[in-house]
Amino acid sequence: MSGDRPYQPIEAYALIGNCEGCALVARDGAIDWACLERFDADPVFSRLLDRRRGGWFTIQPAGRFETARQYVSRTNILETTFSTPTGLVTLHDFMVPKAAGADRPRLVRLVTGISGSVPMVALYRPLDGFAETFAPLEIRGGRVTAPDHPGLISDVEFASEDGAAVARFTLEAAQDRSFALTLGAPPETVPDLRALLEEARRAWALWTRDATYRGPIADELVRSALVLKALTYEPTGAIVAAATTSLPEEIGGIRNWDYRFCWIRDACLSFYVLKKFGMVREAEAFFGFVADLADRTTGALAPLYSIAGEVDLTEHTIAHFEGWRGSAPVRHGNEAAEQHQSDAYGQVLDLIYLYERLGGTLSEAMRAHGAQLADFSAAHWHEPDAGLWEPRKPEERYLHAAIMNWVALDRAIRLFGERSDWCRERDRIVACVNGEAVHADGYYPQYIGSDDVDAALLIAPMVGFPVDEAVFARTVDAIIARLGHDHLVYRYRNDDGLPGHEGTFLICAFWLLDALLWLGRDGEARTRFEALRALQNDVGLYAEEAAEDGTFLGNFPQAFSHLAFIHSGLMLDLFAHGGRAALRGTYADRALRETEARRAPRMPTT
Repeated sequence: MSGDRPYQPIEAYALIGNCEGCALVARDGAIDWACLERFDADPVFSRLLDRRRGGWFTIQPAGRFETARQYVSRTNILETTFSTPTGLVTLHDFMVPKAAGADRPRLVRLVTGISGSVPMVALYRPLDGFAETFAPLEIRGGRVTAPDHPGLISDVEFASEDGAAVARFTLEAAQDRSFALTLGAPPETVPDLRALLEEARRAWALWTRDATYRGPIADELVRSALVLKALTYEPTGAIVAAATTSLPEEIGGIRNWDYRFCWIRDACLSFYVLKKFGMVREAEAFFGFVADLADRTTGALAPLYSIAGEVDLTEHTIAHFEGWRGSAPVRHGNEAAEQHQSDAYGQVLDLIYLYERLGGTLSEAMRAHGAQLADFSAAHWHEPDAGLWEPRKPEERYLHAAIMNWVALDRAIRLFGERSDWCRERDRIVACVNGEAVHADGYYPQYIGSDDVDAALLIAPMVGFPVDEAVFARTVDAIIARLGHDHLVYRYRNDDGLPGHEGTFLICAFWLLDALLWLGRDGEARTRFEALRALQNDVGLYAEEAAEDGTFLGNFPQAFSHLAFIHSGLMLDLFAHGGRAALRGTYADRALRETEARRAPRMPTT
């Protein structure tokens, strides 16, 4: 029943979520991935990673159909319209926010007849995590249950077919049929799903009202902001890098990683752009998350944590799952948590600095934690680290890490005052990066002594680092020549200790655009931006990577890609308003500069 359906392209999916868990819905009405309780929980639907062994939940017309879909305006509620020879049907998919109560359904599917008469089919076959066999389902009318599985309640009756729960029904115009998943046993009667739909719509729409940008691409930027919000785990304030695990960077390759965790770097950049976009409240909970982590360490931060703050993310493979389009292994956990990536200290202190510049008040504990991170940078910036791209090879003295340690010290000095060791080491970093580190051919290399270029260095002027402009311009040209493919950009092309290859990295394409703007090459930047806009799928989502033909690769949707799209959109607006001068300085400096289309964000007074 499931195995005849081929793997769907990554761009065929749309995200729904409730700031706790999430699901991916395909264009044909199938939910092929869902973690209902929390992002990093074992999935209940996993056909995304094995079309025969994984679980799924499909609602679609029984016969031939075409689909069109969109999100309900300024929400994460997905609306799919099925067109059939006998009529039209809409399907609304959404997850219910926590405010609805502990006994709320977690995932809701509401299907409505628009015109004509349409035969429909619903197929429900959950799987307990990555179990090797499906559990038998107990079916009683519209209630479907199994031990350790979510409960399904519907106003249509199900029957067992080939181990799945199947409902066949016909929808007439103006008729609704309801389906709700709960974490425990389902209620005896179907909840009022129309009321829950309206409640979810109001909650998302209310959140987007804080957006400070009102320019021509506002709806697209709001969509990316909604993705970042949906990937935020509300109980702790952490944000996951992506909604999925093991979607490959190369079809059939082994570069398949679990991204359902909180990378400190990704989270800081996400909350930075949310703040700049006007969503200023989200970072406060994240500060609490970071403070809890700092209380448990002596200064060093791990690069990533679980969304509850655990550091043990032991990586293992799901050997019996074949992976999306045969891309094995499927992984659970991520051993990159054991690496040392020293750029994290600069990311955290830059976010703290932005928070204070926007009018926030730092607690004494947060000030102490910030100073602790700066002390660690001052003492260790010159040491090798694993780098932000997490190669599986010996550590090096990466220039990106040195630049972000400069950020840590620079922001600490601005926040807490001059201290001799901070000032001394900050100046030593500048001397190193602009001196011994510069390649003989006049560009910034990936690490000291390397001949290779790295797209991560495109961020240097964006963080306010005093680059040598001529050296930076040569670096940009070298990246275009050696890492570029049309408007797309690879992270690097040198050996990283892993077999195979990867796709182009979307955040790097946006970083290149930003760097070109900083250099005053705005025509090139705008051309690239329009090409990257065109890469969005039909509902405005990006994956982590793109193949050279534009098809999606890697985990999806990816926070990195969406935060970069927002940032570049705002950079273009700022450049149009004030030219190169408007792009100078730190993230905080630019966040406070207003344009005709955007007002500066401010922290709430209460």
